[in-house]
Amino acid sequence: MTELLCAAVDDDTDGLGLLRGPGLRPEVMADFRKHIGSVLNGVFAGVLFDEVAMLPIAASVDRTGRFRDNFTDRGLRSAFSGQAILAGAEQRRKHAQWLISQHRSVRGTGVGEYDGVRYSALDPDLWLWIIASAVHAIIVSYPVCSGTRLRPAESEAGYQYLRHLFSDLELPSQRGRLPATFDEFTAYYDETVATGLAANGFLRNQFATLTRLPLPTLLLPRWLRPVLTPPWLVVRPLIGHVVQVCSAKTMHPDVLALIGFDLKRRHDWEFAVYSRLLQLAWLLLPDRLLLEPIHYNRVRLDALRQRLDGSARAQARYDRAAKRLQRENALLAAFYDSYGLDTFAVPEHRLGSCPFG
Repeated sequence: MTELLCAAVDDDTDGLGLLRGPGLRPEVMADFRKHIGSVLNGVFAGVLFDEVAMLPIAASVDRTGRFRDNFTDRGLRSAFSGQAILAGAEQRRKHAQWLISQHRSVRGTGVGEYDGVRYSALDPDLWLWIIASAVHAIIVSYPVCSGTRLRPAESEAGYQYLRHLFSDLELPSQRGRLPATFDEFTAYYDETVATGLAANGFLRNQFATLTRLPLPTLLLPRWLRPVLTPPWLVVRPLIGHVVQVCSAKTMHPDVLALIGFDLKRRHDWEFAVYSRLLQLAWLLLPDRLLLEPIHYNRVRLDALRQRLDGSARAQARYDRAAKRLQRENALLAAFYDSYGLDTFAVPEHRLGSCPFG
């Protein structure tokens, strides 16, 4: 009976109990939880390039050719699909099941530079590395955004919360599961970087072209795209450069060596300026602007739950807010699903013998 009650409570708070305990600063853990769904994470998008430093993953991504169409749109669609991680437990489970089923057919052999490199998306080692990359990026970007360095106990608590959020994406095999502790995760990440990654053309080229990102067209009507193209061509080198510098200064140094981005002395003061601006944004911006909408609503709902005092009035107020916020999140989830990734297969025009279609 006790186990059932604990399971019910855990399902209700969706793992938030992992962020409370001895040695944990409540305000820091609340900030870390918010950071998981912060829009500022986009500045560190390049940290996720460690995924394609694993050759079979690079071969798979290169084989689809979808990033060649519009790298920006593909990144946005990936971000939209990732919103399920920030949603409730039931939506995360459904999205994880869909994601795993969609990847069953993603297998084959690379072409061109990756000729002979076999890949299968549901290979536990490859699948786990994708998850580990996301976990690592969230953890290493937090101190840059917030200005707060996690204590060892807080790093462990934050990692356990991320394990909870990603648990439905793990494969049944032990090789497809995140390590049990943060220290074990760090050791796993360092060992994989040292022994499982390699420089490759896709990795280097895509990081280099961050300063030449195409105009995102996913949500723009056709008539507006020509209007926005000239200003986009002006600002994109700056946006891409900021992402390159913040990512390069945050990622594992051995991954940086594989990417080939040359950090110079001037990048130190640049990064100091960018970090300070991020921390000011973190401090001054309201949560409505700082957080992804689904995550913002979840944070609000959890805050309302904590203020319940046992009175019928407070409970009624909470129930009304819960229905409204859950309805908003259902609409947001439908929106993200409509623009998120819908397939991972090789496009039909790339199935022929010529790798360039």
